[in-house]
Amino acid sequence: MAGVLAVARRSVAAACVAVIAWFSVPLTAGQAADVLIVHTTATRTTETIRIDGRLDEAAWQSTIPLSRFVQREPVEGGEPSEETEIRVLLTGTALYIGAVCHDRSPREIIATQLSRDADLEVDDRLTIVLDPFFDHRNGFFFQVNAAGARADGQVSNNAESLSRDWDGIWNAAARITTDGWVAEIEIPFKTLRFKPGQPVWGFNVERQIKRRQEIDRWTAARQNVWISNLAEVGQLDGLDGVGQGLGLDVRPYGSAGRSSGAGDAAAGVDLFKSLTPSVNAAVTVNTDFAETEADLRQVNLTRFPLFFPEKRSFFLEGAGVFDVAGLINTTDLRPFFSRRIGLLDDVAVPVRLGVKLTGRQSDYNIGVLEVETGAVGDAALPGGSIDRQNLLVARVSRNLFQQSWVGGILTHGDPSGSGTNTLIGGDARFATSTFHGNKNLSLDLFLLGTDDGATGARDGAGGFRIDYPNDRWDVALNWRQIGERFQPALGFVPRTGIRKTDVSLAFQPRPERWGVRQFFFEVNPVVVTNVQNRLESWSVFTAPVNLRTESGEHLEWDYVPTFEHLDLPFEISPGVVIPSGSYRWTRYRTEVNTATKRWWVIDAAVWWGGFYEGTLGQVEFGATLKPSRHVALSVQGERDVAMLPEGAFQTDLLTVKADYNVTPNLSWANLAQYDNESRVLGLQSRFRWILQPGNDLFLTINRGWHRTLDEGRFEPVFDRASAKLQYTTRF
Repeated sequence: MAGVLAVARRSVAAACVAVIAWFSVPLTAGQAADVLIVHTTATRTTETIRIDGRLDEAAWQSTIPLSRFVQREPVEGGEPSEETEIRVLLTGTALYIGAVCHDRSPREIIATQLSRDADLEVDDRLTIVLDPFFDHRNGFFFQVNAAGARADGQVSNNAESLSRDWDGIWNAAARITTDGWVAEIEIPFKTLRFKPGQPVWGFNVERQIKRRQEIDRWTAARQNVWISNLAEVGQLDGLDGVGQGLGLDVRPYGSAGRSSGAGDAAAGVDLFKSLTPSVNAAVTVNTDFAETEADLRQVNLTRFPLFFPEKRSFFLEGAGVFDVAGLINTTDLRPFFSRRIGLLDDVAVPVRLGVKLTGRQSDYNIGVLEVETGAVGDAALPGGSIDRQNLLVARVSRNLFQQSWVGGILTHGDPSGSGTNTLIGGDARFATSTFHGNKNLSLDLFLLGTDDGATGARDGAGGFRIDYPNDRWDVALNWRQIGERFQPALGFVPRTGIRKTDVSLAFQPRPERWGVRQFFFEVNPVVVTNVQNRLESWSVFTAPVNLRTESGEHLEWDYVPTFEHLDLPFEISPGVVIPSGSYRWTRYRTEVNTATKRWWVIDAAVWWGGFYEGTLGQVEFGATLKPSRHVALSVQGERDVAMLPEGAFQTDLLTVKADYNVTPNLSWANLAQYDNESRVLGLQSRFRWILQPGNDLFLTINRGWHRTLDEGRFEPVFDRASAKLQYTTRF
């Protein structure tokens, strides 16, 4: 195995040199001639635009719509089945986008979502992407469906997936007509960050017609190009002279709550100030997270801790600037993981003061986060209490070529209060979407080191990723090493002392027959050794059957041969201990997902096969009902039944959601969860009223009951109700 790994590393090193050399070569005249940049110009107006989804102001009628859209799905380059007209206006304070989405069958338009930041992928919707920096890699996206639901986020480093990690202050309205549907969008310039005097922004528009699984775009309508790839967008001209005012947002809040019979109240403020038109400072004082959504519970059948995503808005906004090449969206190594701040062993730690600086200056991307947490005492904490802590994260990167960068990251501080801890690292990304003309290719490199003051431990981690993410072939090679004493106190590393090689290969043809939209033939071998190259585990995920139909249904069958070596016994369930040793087994899965365009959606998966020296059966089932755009009901359940020589055990997890949305600005979300490991039934009921964009009222109830083993009764364990009002004033 060591010899094979050595040969692989030498081959990869040669490939890395070749890839870097290719990125360093400029486009030839012939290549440049193949790149067609699409332009449009925003029309200036002094007329007041009312956001009501009607486009009845004279300014809309006198504006020439964008050039014709082109189909991306299902037929690349094909003629759209319906016409789309997009007009762009600007005033001294805002950018306005008006859309007329023609549809010969308006009764078939799908518009099931109403809540803010809902997943609009399930509906007919428009996506607007803006690159105000015009750096071809960072910007914003705005989505609206035919019912007027809004979603948004920031685009960082041309990420493949859209992340709703930012809530901007903007407005939109939409309505279904006899000719299709109409949307009207207002984006204040104070909401955006852009270069001063920059007359041209990156711009693109995508329309989805859900019942046909059709996607049409204004430009870059290639199946290899994701909508958030800002290197491929068109240009929006006529933006010279726009400004952000003083660039100051003041958002005070007040909250009151009652927990287990005791009342409390709190107040604080968030300040947002544009230091320059493209660099923003945020200050939060006495931060309150009462309105944050509850985590979804997970079943853990491994030896390692689970990853739970960040959901707190202060840490989510601008989070992409802290991304490190090769480690974006990974769960086995994150140099900075913001959930380490304000949460310790599931105990809430007060955030007294936070200062965040994010933005872009010239060719540099900057991110600095300094947080002071308060002292807290709790029996669940190690030692029973922690003192006040100061925690620092700093990140800077420099843009190279069109989609590449080099960067560095520093973290300092230990949320547990056990001593000092420092991480420092560097990374580089070389990426292009014009490899062999129109293919995506990227190379990521990173190297990190930590120094832990409490233990004196010093160690490092490093690796690379070569990625070829394209429609027909999607291939990636990941390799990383994590030292045994690598300890990032502000990061997330569930497993240390390993070398991991991860290869994913997917062949994804489009047969255009049999009612199949696309096949996904996948192979994903993963090998993990310790740092002395002794084999610890391997698996080969294989999907010989994986397809999506023209109507949107998904069917998959997998098999996964697996090997695991345990140096120490592993207690997988109370009283069930798997002895140390080497184990080899094979697992199988069948999965069926119905099309999300329907008013009912079924998701079901069944796993079976070996598990260590025994067997493990797993059933996952989900059902969603959307009887109207105002109501959404869903239930998800998982049952795992293991039969091992050391004993048998069963885990159950049940999640129920019931949401009622009166309008896009008024929503009521309810989440109930139960699992038989903790035996805790939890309920969160969350009411949100957007009085107007930027001004919100939240009412939240969190309750929990513990099921006793002897009588099966549910005894209350926590009970908290809170109200929070936040109001934004802009200067």
